[in-house]
Amino acid sequence: MKIYAILLAAGTGSRTGASIPKQLVKIKDKEILLRSLEIFTKSKIDFDGIIVAVPPPSVFNFDWSGFFGKNIGDAEMKKLAVITGGAERRHSTANAVKYLENILPSYEAENAVVFIHDSARPFVKDEELRILLDETVKSGAAFLCAAVTETIKEIDSGGGAEAGRNGRKHNAVNKNVKETPIEISAETAAPLKLKTLKREKLISAKTPQVFKFKILESAVEKAAELNFISTDDVSLVENIGIPVVPILSTGFNIKITTALDIEIAELFCERFDDPDPAAY
Repeated sequence: MKIYAILLAAGTGSRTGASIPKQLVKIKDKEILLRSLEIFTKSKIDFDGIIVAVPPPSVFNFDWSGFFGKNIGDAEMKKLAVITGGAERRHSTANAVKYLENILPSYEAENAVVFIHDSARPFVKDEELRILLDETVKSGAAFLCAAVTETIKEIDSGGGAEAGRNGRKHNAVNKNVKETPIEISAETAAPLKLKTLKREKLISAKTPQVFKFKILESAVEKAAELNFISTDDVSLVENIGIPVVPILSTGFNIKITTALDIEIAELFCERFDDPDPAAY
C-alpha cells in the first residue's frame, strides 16, 4: 500500500500581519512549514512521498526547493515534491491529485492512501496519524476534529436582515457561488435574525484529512465539474455521498491564522512533546 501526504502551503496568511507568508514565519527558531513537514518526515509511518503545494511565483516568488534543500536531509528530499498551488484550497488539492495521477500506476492507485494537511497546523501527534491511517484503510476516509464548546449562532440567510459594510444583505447560500462573508464590527453591526445551533451535534473539522486515493480523485473531479466551493477536503468527499470517520484530535491541533496564534504556538512548543497529550 502506497501512502502519500499533501501539505497545503499555497496561501499567504495575510491575517498574521507578517510581510512573508505565514508558513515561513518562525516559531521557536523554526518555520511553521518545516514544523508541519516534520509531522510526516519524522512519522513512524513510512510515507512514500510528500507533496508540498506552494504559492505561484506571481503571488510570492521564492526558491522553495532551495529552502527545503537547506533545511531537510537528503533522504527526506528524495521523497519531497514541490508543486504550484492554486488560488483556492480545492485548486491546490486538485493539482496535487493530478501529480499523483501522473506517478501512480493504476494497480497502486487502487489501494493508495493520501493524507491532506494544512501547513498552518504544526502540532499533530504521530499517534493521530496511525489512527487516521487505520480508519481510512477500513472505511475509506477519516479526519481529525474537535468538539464545539462555544454557542454557535447561524445567520438566517433568508431573513433579509442587513449587515456588514454598506448595509449589504446576506443572500441565500449557494454552494456554487463564493460569498463574501458578513463582517461584524462596532461600526457596521446591525440587528440580525439568528438561529442557535445545537453544539452537541457540531464538530470542528481539522486536518490531517485522509482518503483512499480513488475516493479523493473522484471527489476532486466532481468538484471541478460542479464548481463546488469548499473550505476543506472532507466537504469534497461529502459532496459525492461518501461518509467520513471523525477522530477527536488533541487540544494542540490549532490552526495558525493570526498574530495571536503565533504567540500561542510559541507556548505550545514547550508542551507539545509531553508524553501525555490527553492532559492538554
